[in-house]
Amino acid sequence: MAKTTDSIRDVRKRTTESKSELQSIENKQNNDFLVNYQNQSYNIQKFLRYHPGGTKILRYFKNRSLEKAFEEFPHSQAAFHLLQEFTLNQEKYQKYENLIDWDKAILGQVGSLGHHYWEWVNLPVYRDIKLFKSNILESLTITPWYLIPIVWIPMSLYFFYKGLARIAAINTESTVFEPLTSFIFGIFIWTMLEYVVHREVFHFKPPDNSKLFITLHFLLHGVHHKAPFDKRRLVFPILPALLVAKLLLMIYNMVFPQTIIYFILSGTMTGIGIKIFIFIDFIININDVSNVKKICLIGYMIYDLTHYYLHHGAPKFGTYMYLMKRNHNYHHFLHHDLGFGITSKLWDYIFRTNICLRQLLKPIEW
Repeated sequence: MAKTTDSIRDVRKRTTESKSELQSIENKQNNDFLVNYQNQSYNIQKFLRYHPGGTKILRYFKNRSLEKAFEEFPHSQAAFHLLQEFTLNQEKYQKYENLIDWDKAILGQVGSLGHHYWEWVNLPVYRDIKLFKSNILESLTITPWYLIPIVWIPMSLYFFYKGLARIAAINTESTVFEPLTSFIFGIFIWTMLEYVVHREVFHFKPPDNSKLFITLHFLLHGVHHKAPFDKRRLVFPILPALLVAKLLLMIYNMVFPQTIIYFILSGTMTGIGIKIFIFIDFIININDVSNVKKICLIGYMIYDLTHYYLHHGAPKFGTYMYLMKRNHNYHHFLHHDLGFGITSKLWDYIFRTNICLRQLLKPIEW
């Protein structure tokens, strides 16, 4: 009798475990977002919120084929490569990604890619990247977006206070015309600097036979194009930013008058309210040298957070950021040699590198 009772308990236990296992499988399947293309299945659940064309447009294709969609909406080589990241059978997805060992730090490997590098770096993947073997060095290259305001706002306030204290100690005479013209000129100069650095430095194609230049390119910008969804690397690391800011201040001090420096570094601002606030401050404190440092920090912060928002924000149709996000998506996934402006498209228009955005029947919803 005891054995019979134990047998019944075992059966009930196995039945309960089987039900739990089946429920777990069912829940997993419900969370999956499976699509099919050319007889291959893909689970794109993790990619839905990052889809450049928006999340809403993909909902119809769950458990369906993408054949017709790709015919109706042509996609880039980068898009097809990225799709392979989500294939349920990884065997076919090895032509380029087997060129390096993803289980190891890859900064020391990319220099050996040679003539394969340029195509490899412009074919995006959906994964995090480890640059250095050393955890200490690696930590210096990773910056969460919220560290930008945490670090730079207090420093900006410090220089703001320092500027007010200095102005209080001297008599300053200035007209409205001088700060206004300098402000406008500074916006042009800074937005051009943003454009030139992105186009000529970040998108400079390194020689195939130079391991050094390939490695430097990947460290500066290539890592972002290879892994555009790695949110840890979208804003500039704090320590290198301090060094670059110091270098820029040294160069500007040698080239420009103090007034011009102030407005050059203000050009990265994108919010009208912030511009008005800073402009009022310009008129009051126009000749204060410490304001150069203050506005450098504010301008840098707005620029960096704008770039982060273009990747992970969901701007509404009809807004400025909606157009800039579409423009930046085209730059990453289709036109790598166009659309270099981050906060403005001004210099893209002037130098004819602007991207002509496709007219859509319905607005994108991210």
